[in-house]
Amino acid sequence: MDASTTASSSIVGKLLEEISWEKARDYRAGGQGRENVLTAEVLVGLDFLPRTQFLGAVIRAAHGADTARNQLAAEAEDLQMNFLPGDFSFGSGAGRATLVVQPDAIFETPSTYTLVEAKRIRYGSFQPEQLAREYITLMANAGSAKPILLLLGVAPPVRVKGHGQLEIVEAVGNFLGPLLGRVGNETLPSEAELMARIPEVFCWISWPELDQCVRDAANGYTAGHDSGDASVRRITAFIHNAVAWHG
Repeated sequence: MDASTTASSSIVGKLLEEISWEKARDYRAGGQGRENVLTAEVLVGLDFLPRTQFLGAVIRAAHGADTARNQLAAEAEDLQMNFLPGDFSFGSGAGRATLVVQPDAIFETPSTYTLVEAKRIRYGSFQPEQLAREYITLMANAGSAKPILLLLGVAPPVRVKGHGQLEIVEAVGNFLGPLLGRVGNETLPSEAELMARIPEVFCWISWPELDQCVRDAANGYTAGHDSGDASVRRITAFIHNAVAWHG
């Protein structure tokens, strides 16, 4: 693998690629308050910490989709993390619209497929069709794996632009039917089945909960030698400081 490929596939490389398409001056304060920067910093830390004890603990501490989420946590050591993976599209053909979404991350394990949507700590809101679009995209791409849609930094009810605060079932269901009608759903479950499966697919954890979970895991972890313990403390502090600073 050459150096350019390595850089572009890393979390930092993907963040820089994303910034290159935006207004660089928006990041002059270090990207404070930008969800992409916060998410990158937190995922870098979770990627470097012992997976089972830290990333696995965060996933177990989340809410919703209990069966699939616990399976994801059990396979944390095998998790492939793809930050800012680019455009995912679904639907085409005569008279059909093409649906395009940009997940914040994709997690893949041997038996699960997770689409991650992160929001900033303050005033993060969803576009009206966003959760329905991401749900359709997830279900179209999960294949035989257990599908999971992880909302990072979010706790229901969620803010939906122009619609106030909605529970997840409402935030998806209010837009799912018309969206399926536009893109076609021949390869997807029916609207009724998709609605019924929302509780087994959607899960969430707030940024303060994630921060506390990581700190609790650090308090109960020992590497068996001073240098390893100090490394864990530094990375844990890095995650805590990122959440505090962006908040």
